[in-house]
Amino acid sequence: MKNDISHNNKDILMKALNQLYENKSLAVYGLDIPPIKRMLNTNFPAVIAKELRCDGAFLLVDDTLYIQEYESSIDAENDFWKYNQYAYFGIKQLKSEGVKVKRVIIGVIYTGDIINAPSVWDMGAIKIEVKQVFLSKLDTDSIFINLKNKINLGEMLSDEEMLNFIILPLTQPQIDKKQKLIENAVDLAKQIKDDHQQIFAIAGILTASDKFIDKNYSNSIKEWMKMTKVAQLFEEEKIEAVQQARTDSKKQFARMMLLDGEDRLKIMKCTELSGSEINEIQASIDT
Repeated sequence: MKNDISHNNKDILMKALNQLYENKSLAVYGLDIPPIKRMLNTNFPAVIAKELRCDGAFLLVDDTLYIQEYESSIDAENDFWKYNQYAYFGIKQLKSEGVKVKRVIIGVIYTGDIINAPSVWDMGAIKIEVKQVFLSKLDTDSIFINLKNKINLGEMLSDEEMLNFIILPLTQPQIDKKQKLIENAVDLAKQIKDDHQQIFAIAGILTASDKFIDKNYSNSIKEWMKMTKVAQLFEEEKIEAVQQARTDSKKQFARMMLLDGEDRLKIMKCTELSGSEINEIQASIDT
């Protein structure tokens, strides 16, 4: 996906998912952990030949680092070593932000291909235990029908139903069945009347199925998402933020010129600020 997804699409996906997961519980997965405080960047910079990227990283409300990984096959030794690295670099990333991680939880969500897997890797000095969720145990048809019925009634989806939307395609055991269910789930999500829930559901489906989704289909949906009202709103927010940063920079420059005793008309010409804005800056200097 490195060369397929534009930064614009990534911004839309990540912002949508950040708002979806904030203050939410993952109890729908059967995970007994505190609610999510915020979603973290899943790209962990490491001084090795490649960048580490997990499927999900969250800071919980009690300052627990929760690492979430989706698996459709089992390679126990490599998988557990990978989880160990995620935890290490996740802790380092949060420490650089001034957050002291109190503990680490690793949740592994197995797609419909897997019915059992080892939960502990014990190497003596290093021991890792993961919380497991087997999606093969979920009733795919029942989940889909329940979501479809509620959407047809035009009702808002609950937090649990939104998370069910995200994991729905993962409950199938084969690639072709997964792809078909992804397409059905996305088509159903497009019928959600609430714009925000619509974009959240689709963003979650694409992110959770990143490892096996058809790339051409994925890119076509991301292009569609860019045309939605919610995506356009995100872009407007980005533009406003850039414009505000430019204005702040101009005001700082004007402040320096005022302190140097420059003529106000010259300052207005150089910074394109109004006379009233220059007066406000001068007043802040005087006080």
